[in-house]
Amino acid sequence: MLAKTYHHGDLKNALIEAGIEILAKEGVNGLTLRKAARQAGVSHAAPYAHFTDKQALIAAISTEGYRRFYEQITRIAERYEADPLRQFTEGAWVYMKF
Repeated sequence: MLAKTYHHGDLKNALIEAGIEILAKEGVNGLTLRKAARQAGVSHAAPYAHFTDKQALIAAISTEGYRRFYEQITRIAERYEADPLRQFTEGAWVYMKF
């Protein structure tokens, strides 16, 4: 089933999110720019406006993953600032899920 048609003007992030979903379901061998385009509801040529190839999309997905990881670790550090042991254990859980 196709995702809703792309209208929101954030094609790059829509393709990254589509790529994340495809990787979770099908693994790296299942990811193609064409599948990401289909998932995002755009033409098969649209991804090439932002990504030269599959590896470029994977690099962007990786960067987004590290950004999300950093956000979570930062939140934990702030939330448990007065409790270093809790910072460590909560941070370890986030790392293991990463």
